Amino acid sequence: MHVGTQQFSTSDHDLEFLARHGVTAKNENNITFHREYGWDVKELIEKKERCERFGVDMEMVAIPVHSLGVDGCSTPHYMRGRYDEGDKEIDLVCNMIRQAAEAGIPAVKYFLCEMENQRTESVPLGRGNSRYSTWDLEKADDSPRYDEPLTAEQNWERITYYLERVVPVAEECKVRMACHPCDPWLPAGFKGVDRVLGGPEGFRRFITICESDYHGVNLCLGCMAEASTDPRNEVPEIIRYFGSRNKIFLCHFRNIVGGRNKFQEVWPDEGVMSMHRNIRALQEVGYPHMVVPDHAPGHPDSDAYQAWAYEFGYIQAMIQSVTDED
Repeated sequence: MHVGTQQFSTSDHDLEFLARHGVTAKNENNITFHREYGWDVKELIEKKERCERFGVDMEMVAIPVHSLGVDGCSTPHYMRGRYDEGDKEIDLVCNMIRQAAEAGIPAVKYFLCEMENQRTESVPLGRGNSRYSTWDLEKADDSPRYDEPLTAEQNWERITYYLERVVPVAEECKVRMACHPCDPWLPAGFKGVDRVLGGPEGFRRFITICESDYHGVNLCLGCMAEASTDPRNEVPEIIRYFGSRNKIFLCHFRNIVGGRNKFQEVWPDEGVMSMHRNIRALQEVGYPHMVVPDHAPGHPDSDAYQAWAYEFGYIQAMIQSVTDED
């Protein structure tokens, strides 16, 4: 396993910064999206080659899920049960998988969420006036998301519909598909929605639909902690469950304080989880891909590079701490 990122551009400045801090892999989010056909393979190849010149492997690209809906809604039609437009969106996803394969990129990241991520005001502030992404169910707007309730059964039907059409293309192209959880875990019926991919229970069912070596998860340790009642002990076992089945294609490495329904995303050394226990579990299952600080706390410094440098160094040290044990 190795340190990766899903932030930063492919400018000389940013790639030098990544190389300087031991980042050797990238999940690229900034690819021009064309509604008619998806991506330009030429752009994918150019960005991949540019990263390689700095010793960074562009080993994954992110499907622009929020941009797929022609009506401007961040939730695609296929997750709203509207297949007249949803089928067109799924065809675009399949085309982007083929384009990634043509460019020599072996993995894509995506998500299957029925509504937007949920957060509340970032209070209290953390150490050094850090701003922590925060969720407090008691302070949240719980107004219904849709005109009619969305049941778990309906959600699973839509997820299955998508997977049955997309996973065979991924298998044919030999492109791994890493699905991120819906953030955060929510109690059934919040906003009139039964969320099913907010935690490990849903992911256990998810990987049994259209079973394939190319169908797996982006295991976000922060999301797993947010869904747990005992994150310190439960999350290493979650890693072992999915890792022993070779289903982890990307790992988001972040910590929280709190737990279900009330938490803050904090610096990796100050949360409720032992990140050393988590990295050891990844090592035990032979996890071979990126370990990524998906988010970092905000801070009053002039730019965000300070936070990312800390995160990269922390992960690098964690990886060395377990590889040196072998």
